[in-house]
Amino acid sequence: MRKVIFDSDTATDDTIALLLALKNYEVLGVTIVAGNVNFEQEIQNALFTLEYFGYNDVPVYPGARRPIMGEWRTVEEVHGKNGMSDWNYQTPSKKPESEFAADAIIRLSKEYNGELEILAVSPLTNLALAYLKDPEIVKRIKKVWIMGGALSRGNTTPLGEFNFWVDPEAANIVLKAGFDITVVPWETAENAATLTIQDWDKIEKINTKAAKFFVYSNRQLLEYSLKTGERGSVHPDSLTVSISIDSNIIKKSEKVYAEVETCSKSRGAMLIDWYKLLNKKSNVELVLEAFEDKFKKMLFETLSAN
Repeated sequence: MRKVIFDSDTATDDTIALLLALKNYEVLGVTIVAGNVNFEQEIQNALFTLEYFGYNDVPVYPGARRPIMGEWRTVEEVHGKNGMSDWNYQTPSKKPESEFAADAIIRLSKEYNGELEILAVSPLTNLALAYLKDPEIVKRIKKVWIMGGALSRGNTTPLGEFNFWVDPEAANIVLKAGFDITVVPWETAENAATLTIQDWDKIEKINTKAAKFFVYSNRQLLEYSLKTGERGSVHPDSLTVSISIDSNIIKKSEKVYAEVETCSKSRGAMLIDWYKLLNKKSNVELVLEAFEDKFKKMLFETLSAN
């Protein structure tokens, strides 16, 4: 079974992405990074998700509590005050580990040299710090799957997608480090991973433990998404993990050179050299289109399982 670390600012869609990972991989750990909501709350959300689905043996490693540089803000308006649509869930008995996330990533990359994959559905601070401490980690990590960046439709600023906007320095470090990277940008998720009201009705009728978890934890995401003009709740993290599980969900991708803007109003923007003007070797596989039906089939099957 493939071995992964799930790197997360755990809230709403992150928890469903984590469920997909738990069902398809050996998850060696969940690393927590500053992002969606209060950092301690993110830890609790990860612990609760693991406990709820019976994965008490998967460790949770707290990581970076802030970006490398600059200011950022949490987005409770998207995910609810507790990041779980204000679901008043029972406090988990499971506790986080004392080991710092970046150190855990380095250690596990040595223990599983050439096997370890990173599911990075959050700001990239933890992975960037691991790389800065141990650049040789690039040779040991098999693959990095990133949810981040926007082609042109930023969801936090006009050009900035949230994960890259929170810590663009970290994103730049990771993209330029030399990892084997696949990036799933925001617009791809808008087009292929939006769950409409009809999809929600279907999930509510499934009525399994997993389906109930989805509904309770993602209600605020649906409400916010509809207010911003989306067709339903958008699930970029779940799409990214689904693509990592089955690359046949990718409809169209292109290998390009990309980096991240760190200055001014366009801070957090993904800069893509479409025409090879910089004469630099491609550093990411960019997923431009995905099959909506294949993604939803995987998601619904996962939520339907007892």
